[in-house]
Amino acid sequence: MDPNESKKWDMHWYDWLVFAVPTIFIASLGLESAFGTTPGPGTAAYRDFRAVAHWFDPVFFQYNLVMTLLAVLVVPSLALSYMMKMANRKERRLYRDVPPERRGEIRQRMGRRASFGTYRGSVCLTTVVVLLGSSILLLFKPVSSSAELGVDFSLGANMLMMGPFMELYETGNGSYYSHLVRNLTAFQFGFLGAYVYFIGSVVRAYFTMDLTSNTFVDGAIRMIVASLLALVLSFAFDLLLPHELDVNVSSTAPSTAAPSDVNATTPALPPPSTPSTGEESGETTSPERSGNSEKLLSKQEVPLPARLSLLPLVAFFLGFYPKRTALGIERIVIKLTRGIIPTMSYRALPLSMLAGMSYSHELRLEREGFDNIENLSNADPVDLAIRTCFSYSQLKQWIDQAWLASHLREDYPGFAQRTGITNSEELRCFFSTCDTSHTDGVEQLLAALSADPATVASWRLRLNTLRILLDTNSSRQGSGHDFTERELTPPQVTHPEAATSSPKSQTDR
Repeated sequence: MDPNESKKWDMHWYDWLVFAVPTIFIASLGLESAFGTTPGPGTAAYRDFRAVAHWFDPVFFQYNLVMTLLAVLVVPSLALSYMMKMANRKERRLYRDVPPERRGEIRQRMGRRASFGTYRGSVCLTTVVVLLGSSILLLFKPVSSSAELGVDFSLGANMLMMGPFMELYETGNGSYYSHLVRNLTAFQFGFLGAYVYFIGSVVRAYFTMDLTSNTFVDGAIRMIVASLLALVLSFAFDLLLPHELDVNVSSTAPSTAAPSDVNATTPALPPPSTPSTGEESGETTSPERSGNSEKLLSKQEVPLPARLSLLPLVAFFLGFYPKRTALGIERIVIKLTRGIIPTMSYRALPLSMLAGMSYSHELRLEREGFDNIENLSNADPVDLAIRTCFSYSQLKQWIDQAWLASHLREDYPGFAQRTGITNSEELRCFFSTCDTSHTDGVEQLLAALSADPATVASWRLRLNTLRILLDTNSSRQGSGHDFTERELTPPQVTHPEAATSSPKSQTDR
């Protein structure tokens, strides 16, 4: 049996807590909903998490529990399945693609990366974030008074949810509850958008053999940032709906202000019409039906404005594209403060200049720290092939293109279009072929690049410089691993006179 295979199955007992803790928590709520004693009128409600089991209809609540359990357990399940199946496929693919002298490095590093210990911290973090977010989305039920079953926000909320509207807790119950519901909606749908994007990215990484621990950390951070970003931007929603929702909610929410509070103004509903009695209509009305009718009449309200339905849509978009939203906000702020704050010029070349580079590929390379062409030109293709889903040949081509583009900069697209040479390896082969045929490769490239005598001299200098750099890199690569070992190994003193010589004499030599 492969030792790497046995290492993947070497899971400690506490690793299984990632599966056990959410399952036990959700199963306990399901048992409480099915067999627990429901608090009746006049009975004190539970003061712990068991109260959640009685906020909804039992069937509907248990259905929500099943969805919550699936949303949480998909994180560790995909990680475990990837280590069992897909990691071996990736190792075999890399073993075929990389040069023979570096295949031992592939086997050693993939064995470490495919163990559950590598994923333990990131999977636990993401599982906790998904459990908290899905609980707010599916299990929490906000209510405006203690007379109903749910999270009683009439007792107060935190500054994160209310911000400057916290003063409405003392001045107006209707406006206070409307802002609270609005902010909770933005927070929940921002989390939902980020979670949907996270599931899509994890599934894509699973099938492309790129499911690393960084994928789970990035997903957890995305869900946190997207939820908070949607919550913060929801405070600006009052610019679109300044006072329309306040009237609707204040007409239905019972007032919880103190009797002495003269600022607590809640518009009164018009008196309901008197229902017909059994003597007048010939029908008998039971007390239970009469009570339900009074309850429905007390909750009559004007239809909510249609523009309010934009809030979940906008919050979901913020969660699904938090980076683009942050970039848009940054551009707006820069435009507004252009005359106040001096802007710094940033001249790095984007990865989109490379052939075959898509937006998702850019995000994947940015996660590994390569966010521009200058950084990618110094990358190791074998190291990136182990850490990402890209093949060794694809990365080698991108890195060679990045090397040539970083030296030619803005002239790189025109150079590739006129000469047909796209990367450093092709340019090296071109110069080598010209040397074999005893022709001047620089002059041939100049004939294709420029017909303007004013730019011929500058192009000739740049091409000669590129040729020297390529020859230098070829001599370094020709030494192979010996060159790397000489870089990493300190020099050894072999001559006795060199060991006793002074630092000045060594410098002179």
